Amino acid sequence: MPLRVFELFCLPVLALAIALTARRVGARRFAIDYVTLAIAGWIGEATSIAWYRYYEYAPEWDLRVGAVPLLVPMIWPLVILSAREVRTALFPSAGALTGASVVTVLVIADASMVEVLAVRAGLWTWAEDGHLGVPILGILAWGYFAGAADWMLRRFASRDRWLVVPGALGVAHALIMLSWWGCFRWLLRSDLGVWSVAVVVVLGVLASLVAVRLRRRGRSIPIVIAVPRVVAATLFFALLVSIGLDVALWLHVFSVAAPYAIATESFLPRSRIGRANANR
Repeated sequence: MPLRVFELFCLPVLALAIALTARRVGARRFAIDYVTLAIAGWIGEATSIAWYRYYEYAPEWDLRVGAVPLLVPMIWPLVILSAREVRTALFPSAGALTGASVVTVLVIADASMVEVLAVRAGLWTWAEDGHLGVPILGILAWGYFAGAADWMLRRFASRDRWLVVPGALGVAHALIMLSWWGCFRWLLRSDLGVWSVAVVVVLGVLASLVAVRLRRRGRSIPIVIAVPRVVAATLFFALLVSIGLDVALWLHVFSVAAPYAIATESFLPRSRIGRANANR
């Protein structure tokens, strides 16, 4: 898919996902969190590109703010806010730290799919290999930012939301440096080949089993939360189809998507056990 076509496709999909989410959670609340995360996302991208010089965006991107395509910080807030809603639906009693950890894991899963498809489609490139052309640290970094942002969004009232920007960015950069010097400076820097794909498949199976267990306990992702995610996912499904038959990519996408599909309330009927537990 030509990059300009992808950009044009992004606009209506992004607008629809924003409208659906804002209508459900409230326009004012959504706007504050969305703008906060978008600003933090842009600064995070710009500083990462300038400081680490570990990746760069394709020159064909049209609308940029500095080195960062404008669509990128417009998309990532939806990923993070959606992960927070999924966490609340599946783990409603999670405390601040546990909840932030769940959001971190969910965004890492989402980011892994976005990264491998975008890199294969030529939207951006990394300086080193790893899993399907993406360094592991490049996947983890968005999870670091999302987890920190979630914890701070819980902590700060609307008038103090701006503190999320320096706070989440500071935590993310600190964890990136810690991960680099503690692990990725020395390990997992070359092409990981079929082994990393096998790990993703195993993790997908384990996550699917967790989703089944949650369904049996009466916990699922409501369809109103799932719909904006599905709308946004059409962007990357279109990329996957345009890339063609690449078994590794399809396995990765299926491994990430399957647990979400199983956990969504309209995908599978609740078991009798799940209904019984839900009625207690």
